[in-house]
Amino acid sequence: MIPFWPKWLDDIWAKSPRGEETSGETLAQHTYFVLQKLANMIHLRPDLPDRLGFPSLWTVLFWACWLHDVGKVAKGFQHSLRGGALWPHRHEVLSLAFIDWIADLDQKEKLWVAATITCHHKDFKPISLMYMGPEDVSAETLSLLVDEVRDSDLSGIWKWLSESSSSWIASLGLDAEINVPRLLTCEDSMHIFRSESVHCIRFMLKELARVSRGLRGAANIEVIRLLVLRGHMTSSDHTASAHAPEWPGSPLHRSYDLLGRWGMSQNDLYPHQVASMRTLGSAILVSPTGSGKTEAALLWACGQGTEEQPGPRLFYTLPYQASMNAMYDRLRGDSFPGQVGLEHGRSLLAVYRRMLEETADPRSASLLARLASRLSRLHHYPVKVFSPYQMLKGPYQLKGYEALLTDFIGATFVFDEVHAYEVGRLAAILATVNYLRQSFGARFFVMSATLPSIVMRRIQSALGSPKIIRATSNLFAAFQRHHLITHHGDLLGEEWIGRIADDARNGLSVLVCCNTVKRAQQAYEVLRQRLGCQGDVALLHSRFTYRDRLSKEKAVQEATGCRSNARRPLVLVSTQVVEVSLDVDFDTIYSDLAPLDALIQRFGRVNRRRSKPWAPVFVFSEPTDGGGIYELELLDKTLDVLQKHNNTLINEEKLSSWLDEVYGGEFADRWEGSFEDSYTQFEENCLRGLRPFESQPHLEQVFYRAFDGVEVLPACFEAEYSHLVGQGEILEAAKLMVTVSWRQFCRLKDQNKVLHRSDLVKVVNTPYSAEIGLQF
Repeated sequence: MIPFWPKWLDDIWAKSPRGEETSGETLAQHTYFVLQKLANMIHLRPDLPDRLGFPSLWTVLFWACWLHDVGKVAKGFQHSLRGGALWPHRHEVLSLAFIDWIADLDQKEKLWVAATITCHHKDFKPISLMYMGPEDVSAETLSLLVDEVRDSDLSGIWKWLSESSSSWIASLGLDAEINVPRLLTCEDSMHIFRSESVHCIRFMLKELARVSRGLRGAANIEVIRLLVLRGHMTSSDHTASAHAPEWPGSPLHRSYDLLGRWGMSQNDLYPHQVASMRTLGSAILVSPTGSGKTEAALLWACGQGTEEQPGPRLFYTLPYQASMNAMYDRLRGDSFPGQVGLEHGRSLLAVYRRMLEETADPRSASLLARLASRLSRLHHYPVKVFSPYQMLKGPYQLKGYEALLTDFIGATFVFDEVHAYEVGRLAAILATVNYLRQSFGARFFVMSATLPSIVMRRIQSALGSPKIIRATSNLFAAFQRHHLITHHGDLLGEEWIGRIADDARNGLSVLVCCNTVKRAQQAYEVLRQRLGCQGDVALLHSRFTYRDRLSKEKAVQEATGCRSNARRPLVLVSTQVVEVSLDVDFDTIYSDLAPLDALIQRFGRVNRRRSKPWAPVFVFSEPTDGGGIYELELLDKTLDVLQKHNNTLINEEKLSSWLDEVYGGEFADRWEGSFEDSYTQFEENCLRGLRPFESQPHLEQVFYRAFDGVEVLPACFEAEYSHLVGQGEILEAAKLMVTVSWRQFCRLKDQNKVLHRSDLVKVVNTPYSAEIGLQF
């Protein structure tokens, strides 16, 4: 249905002209785009009013979206859009004067509309500071604001509401949700605007201030309702302003033929995959590495929805950027083409690389990557791959947190390899999981090859008694593929370097896993010298530029990838980045001592395809300090357990009991204490203080220090970086950055090795090479 269009408002703009255009986007155009995006969200979660006990939710949001920008009709704002001076007022506040025209809204609903309009750009505090001063001052300011609207424009807006509302509601498919409004007469509407607007605006702002003071605590239903109001408003407005394409719809329902896309039938599935597919609600899956946990998780996610009411979102969470990039490729390739977003600290570069592979033109690739990245941030895609730290931006109340939390309503989350998070971060993640489950109806699928009991209990508590799915004993037995060998000494010792070199000469692919970048660099240098031209040696760790790391990951994937058609012998020297990152398959591993759960993940990169009955996995007792990364007690207890089972096939089904030996006793008591302290602190500082319309910029630096690394530019690339930026090749320039931890960055600062060339780029004066990486 074509909506009735208010041509008489075509000279009222909402946006300034773009590029070479001579006219801006009109108020009616932008408003309709916003309402289209809202309609998509309404159809995505039709049961949300019942879930929140807020029957008029969609009505409130509909009129908030329709009226949110009508204040732009002010003469000064229109003048500024046409190149005039910056308008010193807030159009959102002027928009409040039009709410009373909708006669069907009661006082509470009008207040919710006012709250949504007032804060659709800024938090409430800066708005209130501008317009809630002493009575005479603020009244005078508001009076000047109201006087900027011409009578002809007032009557035009009233005519728009009166004559377009029924056709717009029908064209958006919202007849069942939104009633055609009963308006005051045009004469009464204009009279109220001229005589009562100042009083009405002040009253609404004062009421919002009163409500805001009384709102605190994440579980407060009023807090959740207002979070949802602002979240829907900002998402609709931002996606409309970005001219995002039509929402692709959700594939998250039982009728979506995932198995067909994979070339499989239900008869090809393992029992734990079938159980996952048939489970409704949150679940925990324990299954060997390589036994199809990803497929089980996706089948579970689609099983949560029906064709009539599909699941609104799937968030696939992973701990490392390399693993996120690989999962993004996998999901958009064979499972949900065109429906997957990626979001992490370097996701724009990751998507840019993929676009370069699809189009040879860097400029086109850059535009496509920026569009995909922007759409992911705007919650456009039904499936998103991201880090759980992105999820924590909601409780930390970083900018846009209401839209982020709104997107989590009724969503499904897959958590892969929770072993990777240290206790404090795991506590924050599980506190957020518990909150989203209880307050937002989110469901979770947690999967791992092994989970110690102390971690399992905490996950079960956060998920609210989920279903536990385990692979069968027969499957665990079939996945006995590693022969454990422990040795005293250091893998960098002469004997073992010689053994690794011999394996390489004999055509084996060998994984050498070190706990620190420094040791990995040393091992690489020694092996490269020992093998010379007799073997291919690669080095992979976190301190390469993005450009070099991508090329290395691609080469490793081609040589050792499970699905590669160009496999060849390779010695890969790596750090922990290999644990849950690339889908690779080596013939053997030589590893530093690490906690048992980390070692299990490292072993999972060996004999992954089960092409041989078993493969040897070597673990060395030295160095005993774990490179300063791991707790010494964990290392000691891990070594004790390994030595009990030395020179035997690893029984995959018994690994959980091995883990309980490592994580039991006094260590378990300390771990529980640390978890409880971190959980309580996160609840106090973030969840219980959560409230709408009040982002916390002071927490932004705290968040990024805790969960994100610092990007630095090696000094040797300074000239190339400047040249690329000067040529407009911003993404190519960004490939020259290296990510280091906040602690490492502070250490470089203390050593006077950070050269602040500008506010945007942190140049570090420390050696770098494409072969070795950044050296401290």
